[in-house]
Amino acid sequence: MRNPKKLISLLLTLTLAVGMAAGFSTAAFAEGENGTYTMFMRSTYVDWIKELNWYDVAEKNTGIHVEYVPGPEEFSDCYSEVDQRIISDTLPDAVMTKLTQTNVYGPQGVFADLAPYIAKYAPNLQAYIDADPTYKALVTSDNGAIYALCKETPIFADFIGYRVDMFQKAGVDASAIVTVDDFTNALRALKAYYGKDNANYYPLCGRDAVVRFAAWFGAASNISATESNGIYVSGHYKDGSVDIMADGAYKMAETMKTWYDEGLINPDWVAGTMSEADWEAAMLNGNGSVFYDYYNRAQWFMDNGGPDNDPDYQMGVLNFLKDADGNPLKVTTSLKYNDECCTAVNAKCSEDKIKTILTFIDYFYSDEGKVLANYGVEGESFATQADGSKKFIVDYSKEESTPAGEKRWSFLSDRLTVCKPVDNTAFFQWNSPLIAEAAGRLLVPENLMTSYVLKFTEDQSKELSNLVAAVYDAEMAGIVSFVTGDRELTADEWAAFQGEMNALGLSRIEEIQLAAYQATYGTK
Repeated sequence: MRNPKKLISLLLTLTLAVGMAAGFSTAAFAEGENGTYTMFMRSTYVDWIKELNWYDVAEKNTGIHVEYVPGPEEFSDCYSEVDQRIISDTLPDAVMTKLTQTNVYGPQGVFADLAPYIAKYAPNLQAYIDADPTYKALVTSDNGAIYALCKETPIFADFIGYRVDMFQKAGVDASAIVTVDDFTNALRALKAYYGKDNANYYPLCGRDAVVRFAAWFGAASNISATESNGIYVSGHYKDGSVDIMADGAYKMAETMKTWYDEGLINPDWVAGTMSEADWEAAMLNGNGSVFYDYYNRAQWFMDNGGPDNDPDYQMGVLNFLKDADGNPLKVTTSLKYNDECCTAVNAKCSEDKIKTILTFIDYFYSDEGKVLANYGVEGESFATQADGSKKFIVDYSKEESTPAGEKRWSFLSDRLTVCKPVDNTAFFQWNSPLIAEAAGRLLVPENLMTSYVLKFTEDQSKELSNLVAAVYDAEMAGIVSFVTGDRELTADEWAAFQGEMNALGLSRIEEIQLAAYQATYGTK
């Protein structure tokens, strides 16, 4: 393990020689305890920090060293350890925890109210908070206190990946797929061409729950000022956040039943028995042609055996679909802020220590810090183009193949390390040309649905956990039963299904979500 005192001394010597950078003064941290602090964090994140070149540069530029206390691997275990450390009075200076936890312990005096210190010591962070009412509402409690800071995350959305070579051989024009009906007809053409000689061929296949198509029918789960839709489960935007009360949910079930009845969708996927390995094999060996999944999966297939088995193998990304009137069918995206990866500060810290912590965080909200965290160092990881844009000059493929534990620039904005803003242009440019092009084409505001992080009270959080455990699986199983024909899909049966879910607790889930939304963001 590095000697923190020697490292701090070296860093301070280097930093003071540089003087002031980007409005950030290091002079105040030349003596005393102000140059270092301790932080508890999930062990994986600590490992990432050790690997990242840009993070080392940040410590050098700020003259501040963070001594990390590795926690368990699982999130839930990390939160439990925070509980235990609070009880045993062994909290380090700062911790990575979840917003729900800080909202409980903050008012009890365990975590510091950062609001006055941010105003005093973190001008860049303060400007960020003031400029984003959503973020401000999220991190600010009813009494105006800020007990934790949430990390911003890149935009994640599912892409429609497809076998370009298989489409071409079957005479399917990918550019002509505009609506859901067009998509269905393309599946039919693929089935007719490849399925006649291959009983194991299903054009559409995937992993997780098939209700990830809910957004195509206006039935994706989110929450708005006037209503709460479906089961809102953080982290489940892609694999099950469907609003069965929405008008479009019935149409979704109808369409998926058509796909199922005509053999256009893999039945194991519908049943929930298709493993990730099974799906990958189908897309690699030609038993599938289309999927709807994580944004960079098309490149994954190119990098993991596709061209090795078939020289013609080529993946592409379809345009997002539109409705009959030509309006984009908004897709669900990941949450902009991660409420399960928050930084909170021990209330027993001195003001000088809090100043150190906030100064380090504040650096990443400065112009210099934002560039460093998203692009790295000019001349080493990126170059500025004639038009002022930035372009990575490191080799993506070599970076991604760098063994764990070795220094690299990889995943500049996709690492849950420190609280910092995200440059989505940089994030997607970091990916392969295939994904970078698709992201630039598709991830524009008119295509994206807003997703909200909600603040729940401790009681609400406990009640939701129990309700979701009871309702989620039943809701998913119910939808599958309609698709497979085990339950007749009629308007009356669908209404009965909605009533059954409400009786299990869906309506109460919605009540809690709406109350949380109104408490977090107001009623307008």
